[in-house]
Amino acid sequence: MSEGDGGIVSVTGGAGGIEAKYTDIETLARIFDDTGDELRSRAWEDKGIVVNGDLVESSILSPLTFATAESAVLAATIGPGGLAFEALDLEVDALAMQANVFILRGADDLRRQAIEALDYLVGRALGFALPGLLLAGAGGVLITLAAHPELGLLAYLHRDEISKLTEQELIDLLQEHPELVQHLINGGGGLVDGLLDNLPPGVREALLAKLGLDPAHPTTNDIAGDLAGLFDDTDAKVTEGGAPGEDPRSLPAPGSIQDLIDNLSLTNDGADGEIDIVKIGEGDNARYIVNLPGTDSFGIGGSEARDSLANLQLVGGQETAYARGIREAMERAGIPPGAPVALVGHSQGGMTAAQLASNPAFTDRFNVQHVITAGAPTAQVPHIPDGIQVLSLENKGDLVPLTDGEDNPDQPNRTTVRFDHPTGSVGGNHGLDSYSRGGQLVDQSDDPSLAETKDQLRKDGFVGSTDPVSTSTYTITRAP
Repeated sequence: MSEGDGGIVSVTGGAGGIEAKYTDIETLARIFDDTGDELRSRAWEDKGIVVNGDLVESSILSPLTFATAESAVLAATIGPGGLAFEALDLEVDALAMQANVFILRGADDLRRQAIEALDYLVGRALGFALPGLLLAGAGGVLITLAAHPELGLLAYLHRDEISKLTEQELIDLLQEHPELVQHLINGGGGLVDGLLDNLPPGVREALLAKLGLDPAHPTTNDIAGDLAGLFDDTDAKVTEGGAPGEDPRSLPAPGSIQDLIDNLSLTNDGADGEIDIVKIGEGDNARYIVNLPGTDSFGIGGSEARDSLANLQLVGGQETAYARGIREAMERAGIPPGAPVALVGHSQGGMTAAQLASNPAFTDRFNVQHVITAGAPTAQVPHIPDGIQVLSLENKGDLVPLTDGEDNPDQPNRTTVRFDHPTGSVGGNHGLDSYSRGGQLVDQSDDPSLAETKDQLRKDGFVGSTDPVSTSTYTITRAP
């Protein structure tokens, strides 16, 4: 696959998303219902005019006029086309709108549950079949699977065809059809359960008891949490400044989404474990941007806080040493309670940012207003408080955002942008250079959800500020 640029592929969630439209319909339904109540009340009040004492007495003087007035009042209040009937029409419309939203939300939930169940069953079937594939001797295919386990679903479905493809052709195929990876990973719990199905029941139960694993793992989150529990974690160790001999960074105030990503890239160029806290403005007007790079090491449980253990913990919904270190660094930076904060993270850093934004213990201390993620799986965080705006950038050919196994929730305060910027390699698609291009595409877009997010970032002073800027660097590792 050659380097190219297909622009923005899709924008979901945010002010123009489906859930926002559902909310708008519900709001309109409440207005209709309230208006109907008011019209009905007025209808019965106005109907009382016909029994007004003065009007009734005047009927003796002009019976015909009284009858005409009485008929007009009754027609305008409780007659066909009157206020009472208009009230009923409004309330019926309100009920219909509420029912439609309820049905549509229910259909969305049923679809999601069906996909979850199907992915689990496919994963379990694949897990049960893998030993047979190994015994059959699949040669080069198995070598490729060992290096790239995300190819397993393709191998299971097309064992004959896949053997004819080179490794690069397989990678290219996945970049063109990332949904295959997403569904395979979403069935990760079933995959492990299927592998365990090959064991005799007694051996299986003994192994599960020895490792402390649950007997079933309906979701990838379940198996990730179980596997993370097999390894010891420690407290974070936070030191001020970067690596010895490293020049202090001085990041500029970002003027755009692309600038936010480029600043994050500069932080990422530092030593392992480093994060930057950028202060914009002074005194009560100060705002803080926290730059959070991603995975440094694919080891597990070592001194690196940003390792594979942290990835497992995040997918499993567990707190990491990296997250604890971020909180400590923000405390050391002197971020006062109530000061506006934006968390900007790449890969594992974006996962951590989303998790922190959903943690009441963290948001009670820090006033998180924005989260910007690049190449980060965040669907494992089901809910972000309404007052926090999340913008997630996902490159179509980047497999990492798919490792949560499902699409990000469509919520009014969560906007997900998928763009197409292939580089010819999996690593290049995940790199911050690609996400800089994604940020530029967002800056140029007039999509309503993106326009709302960009406007809010400017209003909150995180983008486009001319206030003075200072940068503090902290290094987070696992304590010995």
